[in-house]
Amino acid sequence: MPDFAYPLLVADIGGTNCRLGLVERAGASPVHLARIATGSAPTPEAAFEAVLTTLSQRPRSAVLAVAGPLEGRMAQLTNAQWHFDGPSLGKALGLEQGLLVNDFEAQAASLSVLGAGDMTTLVTGEPDPAGVQLVLGPGTGFGAAALLSRAGRGVIVPTESGHIGIGPEDPTEEKIWPALAAGIERVTVEALLSGDGLVRLHRAVASQAGMLEPDVSAADVTTLALDGDPVALKAVVCFWRLLARVAGDLALVFKATGGVYISGGIVPRLLPLAERGAIRAVFAGKPPMEDLAARFALHAITAPDGAERGLAAIAAAPQRFGLDDPSRLWFA
Repeated sequence: MPDFAYPLLVADIGGTNCRLGLVERAGASPVHLARIATGSAPTPEAAFEAVLTTLSQRPRSAVLAVAGPLEGRMAQLTNAQWHFDGPSLGKALGLEQGLLVNDFEAQAASLSVLGAGDMTTLVTGEPDPAGVQLVLGPGTGFGAAALLSRAGRGVIVPTESGHIGIGPEDPTEEKIWPALAAGIERVTVEALLSGDGLVRLHRAVASQAGMLEPDVSAADVTTLALDGDPVALKAVVCFWRLLARVAGDLALVFKATGGVYISGGIVPRLLPLAERGAIRAVFAGKPPMEDLAARFALHAITAPDGAERGLAAIAAAPQRFGLDDPSRLWFA
C-alpha cells in the first residue's frame, strides 16, 4: 500500500457536526481547520471545498471518518443526508488518494495516541495492556468499535451496536419505560443513548412525575441538570446508568480486558454529574460473570480532537490497524 501524500486532510463527520483538520507530515498532530454543520452544503464536496479554498496549500490526500456503515469506497451517514463516494470526492477536491473509515474506527485508532491527560477514569478495573480495547459512545447516534492487537498488528472491528434492542432492568426503569417507548417503533441503545435519547429520558421522567416537559434540547437538559433541576438531574442519572450498563454488556461481548473508553461530545459535559459508585456497580454488576467484569476499566475520553488524531495515526500506518485493504483505498 503506498504511503499517503501530505498535507493530509482529516475529517470527523458526524450526524450534526463535521470537524476538519490538516496534517502537514506523517506523525504530526492535526491542525484544526474548521467545524461546520453537517448538511450545511448539499454535498460534502461543496462543504469541504468552501474550507479548502481558503488554504495556501491544499491537501494532497484525505482520511475521512463517517458516522455510518461503509461499503468499500462508499458510505452513507446514518443520521444525515450526506453520501460519500470516495473516488468522486477525491476527484472533486483534487486529491491524489484517500480512505473512508467508520467514525468509531477512527476513535479506536485514537487509543494508540491518546494519553492519560486526554481522559478521565471512572472505573479502575485491572486492565491487561495486551487485551482487547473497546471504544463506544453517544452523540447524534451511538457507535462502538473494538481494537484487537496481535504481534504488533491491530485489527479494528466496527459495529452497529447502537441498533441493538434494550429493555428495563430495575423498578425505576420499568416506571419510565412506557414513556420512553412512546412514539418509536423499537427501543434501541441509540434511541436512549444519544442526544435525542437524553431528551427522551427527560420527557419520560417528567411524564412519570406528572409534569409537562418544556421544549428542550439535549444541551438544555445538560444545563438544567448542572444547575440542579431535579427532573433534568434524574434524567442524567438514568442516562449514566444506561450508559454504564451498555458499556459493561459490550465489554463482555468483546471481553475488553484492555479497557473500555467512552467517547463523543455529550459525555464530557456530563462528567460532573457522574456518580462513580453507581456507575461502577452497574458497569461491573454482571452475574454470573462478576469476576471477569471486575477486571474491566472504564474511561471517558475528554480530548475534543480524538477522532482526528486517530485518523492521523491511521494515515501514518494503516497496516497497524488492519486498514490497509486496497479495496478501500482510492486513487486519482
